[in-house]
Amino acid sequence: MRNRTALPTIVGIVIIALGFATSGSSLAAQRTTAAPLRGNSAPVYSWGVPDGQAGINAGLQHGTPTPVFGIREPVIQIATSNSDSYALTSAGAVWAWGAGAHGELGDGQDTPFVSRPVQVSFPSGVIIVSLPTTMPYETAMAIDSQGNVWGWGYDQGSELCMSSYSRISVPTELPLTDVTLASGAGGHALFDSNGKVYGCGVNTYGDLGNGTTTDSPTPTAVLNLSFGSVQALVSSWQGSGALMSNGWYFDWGFNGAGQLGNGSTTNSTVPVLVSLHAAVTQVSQGGSDGKNGQTVALLSDGSVWSWGNGRWGQLGDGSSKSSSSPVQVATRKGVTFSAVASGGSTSYAIDDNGNLWAWGQNNDGQLGTGGTTPTSVPVSVGVSLDGISSTAANVAGFQASF
Repeated sequence: MRNRTALPTIVGIVIIALGFATSGSSLAAQRTTAAPLRGNSAPVYSWGVPDGQAGINAGLQHGTPTPVFGIREPVIQIATSNSDSYALTSAGAVWAWGAGAHGELGDGQDTPFVSRPVQVSFPSGVIIVSLPTTMPYETAMAIDSQGNVWGWGYDQGSELCMSSYSRISVPTELPLTDVTLASGAGGHALFDSNGKVYGCGVNTYGDLGNGTTTDSPTPTAVLNLSFGSVQALVSSWQGSGALMSNGWYFDWGFNGAGQLGNGSTTNSTVPVLVSLHAAVTQVSQGGSDGKNGQTVALLSDGSVWSWGNGRWGQLGDGSSKSSSSPVQVATRKGVTFSAVASGGSTSYAIDDNGNLWAWGQNNDGQLGTGGTTPTSVPVSVGVSLDGISSTAANVAGFQASF
């Protein structure tokens, strides 16, 4: 077992972006609820396209949610990276599918692409209890029942905090203790360890929130988060965010199109508060490069707000304009949402009845509606889900019961 560095204290809980905003679009489709799938204890779906030519060559570009077979236990959480999807089961096991050339499937193999899930190879006795809903670039993480965090895959920016910059094909215990939350994207990752938030990896735009732009292969503390405990950590390409227990939400890092939501387009190396009229209950940050990126937040009054890049209509306000301040997502009368999720340049929400909605870019079929036309207001996807995750154009979801 790797020697671990005990780190100081601040608390938190990982949030899974499950909710989506609804809209008054005329493109709403009929809701469909899938029957139980052969070889699965609960329906699992994948659509869009994993990043990279390997996924396209494997014929895995889907414009509608497509069943994924082979997971043996009921699924309780779904997570994605740019190139892979991960499912956590009720037995504490993790299954993975997608690109595997850098060991990101965690089964000890370096396989270019796998379409049927393989089980991630944790040491005997390790029970996983949560996954970050987004993962770093071709890299994965998981938190076990003892508060240990595990990592595997590319580790291109040393976001796994091991100073190794090496590819890891099986889960390796990371040098943090009592971890309650984790999140990652691009080449950086965030962890809530012993009640304090730390970052590792690339820091080009202040992604690590430590007041500098210096990369860090070892845990460095995020500054200015002394407003109660952290309830959720979120990440996007060169961006980071934290939801506090009082409903305040902070962003930091890249801000080229107003991704920080503070009325400016200036990057920030420390967390900045997003001004909203009500407490944030769920939040998701998206973005896969410097040409996209948006945050979607569900508030305590039931309204949904977004900010950042709006080029493809991913802000959901009916326009294709970016906004450095929050704008309200157009929602259909009588429809309310329970969670939100954000991909590279596409946004999602699940309503109170479990119906999935999506808006934004659709060049790879990531809306799930069967076409490639983008939309600037939420449209019904026509599937019922309990959870969803999207990174870049890679999307996965599941039904916990049926």
